[in-house]
Amino acid sequence: MEEPKIIKNPEVFEEYFIPTRILHREDQLMGIRNDLKPLLSGKKPRNIVLYGYPGTGKTCIAKYVVDELRKEFPALYAYVNCWKEESGFKILYNISKNFSSSFIQRKGISKDELLDIIERKIQGIQGIVILDEFDKLSDERILYDLLSLSGITLILISNKPNALQWFDPRIRSRLSSADIIDFPLYKTEEILDILKDRREWGLIPGTVTVSQLERIAGASEGDARKGIEILRIASIEAENRDLDKITDDVIEKSIPKVPDTQKHKLDALNPYQKLILKVLNSKPMDSGNLFSELQSLSEKQGLERIVDRTFRKYMERLVNLGLVRASGKGRWRKYSKS
Repeated sequence: MEEPKIIKNPEVFEEYFIPTRILHREDQLMGIRNDLKPLLSGKKPRNIVLYGYPGTGKTCIAKYVVDELRKEFPALYAYVNCWKEESGFKILYNISKNFSSSFIQRKGISKDELLDIIERKIQGIQGIVILDEFDKLSDERILYDLLSLSGITLILISNKPNALQWFDPRIRSRLSSADIIDFPLYKTEEILDILKDRREWGLIPGTVTVSQLERIAGASEGDARKGIEILRIASIEAENRDLDKITDDVIEKSIPKVPDTQKHKLDALNPYQKLILKVLNSKPMDSGNLFSELQSLSEKQGLERIVDRTFRKYMERLVNLGLVRASGKGRWRKYSKS
């Protein structure tokens, strides 16, 4: 078998890879560690909410700290991505499967039975559940049910700072004491440090230069995952060309292959949010007039009219994504295109 010329460990570039050290997230690491520390003395820890744009380290660091903790404390653990497993049944099934050493028959079992299994498993032992992209839950009652179990600690992850705002008041009440931890976008030099680590662990020495990593970091828009993916694509392309090193040309051609962060944001919008941006393209507008304009355009395009609460939810999303700027309060709150 031919020896690799560029990549020595491809796993280093996969999304599921957890590094042996975490860079530039000291405050977040310490916050999660302190929140979970009571487990070591048999006490109930705080629930945790992590938020920030994609590629800011939320999932990686949550898993890192839980792995670290479980080396000292025998907690049960489950990770579920609510974007991929959005139904309440799928989420409970995944948690019960991770908590149980025995096979659980999926067919014919109810959500209540799955909750019973989870509750039995956490008798005398704590369970930690990471719900990634929890705002994508199609059945928020599942969150209420999990919060009702005293032996479960939840780590909730979202791209949206105000994700909890739209949940049932009973859920918000139960999470009122949760620690909310912000993950800002990485600085370019911080992504460079992360890429240097991935180079050390994943690539043959001498196959990519620091200046090339700087170029990748600069194109990453604060998103470490994007930077790592560009490096992965460039490494594979260089190997496919039978090169001994990654060339500047390969890097330049690899950058556009990773979805632009701005494009990714726009692609994720629903028809109403896209209409809002279309309206704001022409001029800034206050909340009341923008809502009226949206209703009119929606009808013309055959879309159902939305209620004010839904409109406010959509505007909050656009502001959180950095696509819209907002000033003022209430009905006279003014919006403009970023």
